[in-house]
Order: sequence, then C-alpha cells, then structure tokens
Amino acid sequence: MEISRYELKYHISPDRLPDIRRFLLRYCQADVNAAGEWYPIYSLYLDNDSYRMYRDTEDSAPFRMKLRVRGYANPEAPVKLEVKHRSRELVRKTSAIVSASEWSRIHRTTDIFQLHKAPEFLQFTESLRATPKMLVSYERLAFSSKVDDYVRVTFDRRMRCQPMRDWSLTGQDTRWRNVDDPASLGGGRSVYLMELKFVIAPPAWLHDLIHHFQLQRRGYSKYGRAVRRWVFERESAWDLRTSRRIA
Repeated sequence: MEISRYELKYHISPDRLPDIRRFLLRYCQADVNAAGEWYPIYSLYLDNDSYRMYRDTEDSAPFRMKLRVRGYANPEAPVKLEVKHRSRELVRKTSAIVSASEWSRIHRTTDIFQLHKAPEFLQFTESLRATPKMLVSYERLAFSSKVDDYVRVTFDRRMRCQPMRDWSLTGQDTRWRNVDDPASLGGGRSVYLMELKFVIAPPAWLHDLIHHFQLQRRGYSKYGRAVRRWVFERESAWDLRTSRRIA
C-alpha cells in the first residue's frame, strides 16, 4: 500500500478543538474505524546507531526518511510496517500489513527478516542496520473529507515515549515520558498536534480553515522530540554516547 501526499502540521491548544471540529464536520466525516472518538496508536521507530534518521530530521534535510512499526490497542488488529520518504514538501509512505499473529511471532523470535511481505521496509532496515530505538504512543482523532477524493485531518494528544531495544509495541508502564507537556515544550502550554493531509493541492475549505482560525504552521517530529527528551534527561538506559553534540 503506497500513498504520496503533503502533510502540514499545526499546534493548537485543546480549548480550540471544539470550534475547529464543528468547522470540519461541514466537509468531513469522522474516521469510520473509531466512530469519532480518540483512539490509541503505538509507533516503534527504528534508527541506526549513529541516529541518522533523527539527525536528518533535526537538520531539516530536504530528503529524509523514517522507519516505523505501527500498532493499535486492540491485540487482534493488524500491524503496519511503514517507510516514510520526505522529498522537500512531498511525503511518500509505503505500508506493509502483517497480521497480529505474524507480529506476535516476530516479537517472540526478534527475527524481523522472516517476513517476506515488506520488502522495502526490510531492505532499508538491513542496509541502514536499523534497530528499534524509541516507542511513541499517542491518542488520535481523525476526519476524512466527504467532498474530496483524499483529504485527512488528524489531531494527536497525550504523546509520550520510552526507549526500546526489542520489537515491542507495549513498553513498560513506568518508563513513559511525556513529549507534549509544558516542560518538554520548553515552558509553553500543552498542545494538540493537528495535521492536514492532502494530495496535489489543499482544497479551498482547508485554506478557509487555516485563515479562519489563524493557524500558524509549525514542525513537530514525535520521534525527534522523543529522542531529545531522553538525551536531555541523560537516561542511563539510553546509549547516545556518539550523539552528545545533539543536545
């Protein structure tokens, strides 16, 4: 499964969501899989030992990528192995879907290369010598346009992270650290991350949304913020001896 699209990110305060949601419902419908409710997502990010993908993100490299495994709270739900390429403003994402039972076997054996249905993911994992580095979880509220071929608007909240060295999508309850609270945002307010996702060009109603609510585009990398959070805290379990200059 492959899609190419543009992704614009904005920070919004939680108290603005009701008004924005009412605006969206003129043009969108709530995600059919979540019935308009928040749902949890777990993303396991891979990187190599020099944190190449993290560094590319921090440096705003015009061409960069991410490798991640995405799962959901339902243990019976399939898992996605994703490769995200960014070429300046354009994002191309490929996803290979594996069943819950297949992923359970991977988790037990830690042998990701026994899979055969994710060739691109496996190719980059092997060539970059990438391994699990960070588990990020958050809750998402999603909407899809009912008047366009493809437009999605998502909101993420309660973003948190923990270092990870195996192929786990659960982590340890005591090791989570927030990445959207005032402390991790440098003294600002807690925020929701709003993303506008579209193909080719944003429709007129997205322009209206941006102007009506005076939204200011801002970058936000969950993986990047998670790594910075653990670097700053000097977590002993997080080996970044080769990356101290990042802080």
